[in-house]
Amino acid sequence: MRFVLAGLAAAALMTGPALATERAAVKIECTETETGLVYDCMLHLSGRKSGKPVDGATVAVKPDMPTMPGAHNIRASTATPAGTPGAYGFRMKLDMYGIWALKVTVTGPLRDIVVQKIEFRK
Repeated sequence: MRFVLAGLAAAALMTGPALATERAAVKIECTETETGLVYDCMLHLSGRKSGKPVDGATVAVKPDMPTMPGAHNIRASTATPAGTPGAYGFRMKLDMYGIWALKVTVTGPLRDIVVQKIEFRK
């Protein structure tokens, strides 16, 4: 019995890291709407190693300004599937133009946190 439990524990340890090695690759493109500082964004999510689109994920995007950390209290936007594999859409409202760090939290078939810096200007 001890050998069976030890074998199951060893198998669990060997498979866990293999599943956890895939990281998220994120590409974000945003377009300003007619309302200033409001952006419609498209996020493309794929596996960093495999390059395959990731569907069925829960994706949250939280903007923060690196030059003014914590100064802006903007809520995270939830990205929703946009109809093509790995594509998610979201809308966000910023407080000002400049360089923003978008913290992307991914859960579901892939779990990761990715930060992408984007400059928003007039």
